[in-house]
Amino acid sequence: MNISSRQLEAFLAVAELGSFTQASEQLHMTQPALSHQIRQLEDSLRIQLFERTTRKVQLTAAGHMFLPAAERVISRLQSGLSDMHALAAGRSGRVSFAALLTVGASLVPAAMANFQQRYPQVALEYIEESDEPIYQQVLNGDIDFGIGARPRQIEEVEFVPIYQDYLHFVCSPRHPLANREEVSWQEIVRYPFIAMKQGTSMRQLMEKGFAMTSEPLLPVQTAIYQSTILGMVACDLGISVLPSSLKLMFERNDVQLIPIKERLYRDIGFICSAKRPLSTAARELIDVIQQVVSQNRGLLPDPN
Repeated sequence: MNISSRQLEAFLAVAELGSFTQASEQLHMTQPALSHQIRQLEDSLRIQLFERTTRKVQLTAAGHMFLPAAERVISRLQSGLSDMHALAAGRSGRVSFAALLTVGASLVPAAMANFQQRYPQVALEYIEESDEPIYQQVLNGDIDFGIGARPRQIEEVEFVPIYQDYLHFVCSPRHPLANREEVSWQEIVRYPFIAMKQGTSMRQLMEKGFAMTSEPLLPVQTAIYQSTILGMVACDLGISVLPSSLKLMFERNDVQLIPIKERLYRDIGFICSAKRPLSTAARELIDVIQQVVSQNRGLLPDPN
C-alpha cells in the first residue's frame, strides 16, 4: 500500500469542507488534481471514502472510520516536521561539551544560563575534563565540542582561540618569595616543586619553564587536579605554577598567585572535529560563549 501525505491532506480537506471546489482552493491545487489524489487514495484502500452527488460530498461509513486514523497520521507528521525544524534552527535537541575546570568556573555557567534563557528546549550536557580526554572525546564524537588548551596535534580538529591563560607562581604566605610583585624561573627552581601529571598542558608549561634554567623538573609531588596542588602549597609541601584563571575560582588567604617574569601561557579555545559539522544548537552555544567572553573581558586572566 502506497499512501502519501498529500492524499491524506486532500482527504481531510474534502471531509472538513464537504466540497471538492473549496478543498482545492484551500490546498492551492486544481480540482482535477484533487480528485486524482482522492481517487488514488481510494484505489490504495480498495474502498470508497466519499459519496458524491450534484449537491454535496459526504463521507461513507468507511470514510468515517478512516477519518481518525488520517488525522492522527497528519498530526504526528506535522509534529515531527515541527521538531525537525526546531532542531535545525537550534531551538531543540541536545548539546554535549567539555571544558577544563578553570574554564568551566569562569565562562561556562554564565554562558549556559544565557543560552538556556534563549533556547529552553535544548538540553545541555556539560563535562569537566582535562586536556587529553577533551581532545579524544571530540575525535570520537562523544561530545560536540570542547573548551581547552591548544592540542599538540590539530590535524583532525579545528582550534579557535578564546584567550591566553598565563602561568602564575603559587606559594603560601609564609614562603620566602611571598608578597613579591613578580618572581623569575631561576628563583622558582630553587624550591621543592609540586607538578601536574604528565601529558597535560600545564605540565608542558612547567617543563618549558624549567628548561629556561637548564634545571631538571624533579617534583616532590605530582597531582592530577590543580585544587590538590593549591592544598599542598597551602600546607607548605612545596611551591608550584598554575594558570591565572585560578583567580576566578578561589578566593584563598592561604596561597598567593604571583606573576612570573618570563611570561608563559597556554591558548584556551574551542576544540571541534574537522570532519564532523556542528549542529545548529552547538554553533549557537559557541556564539553565546563568545558573547560572554566579549562582554566580560574583566573576568579573564591577564599577564599581571
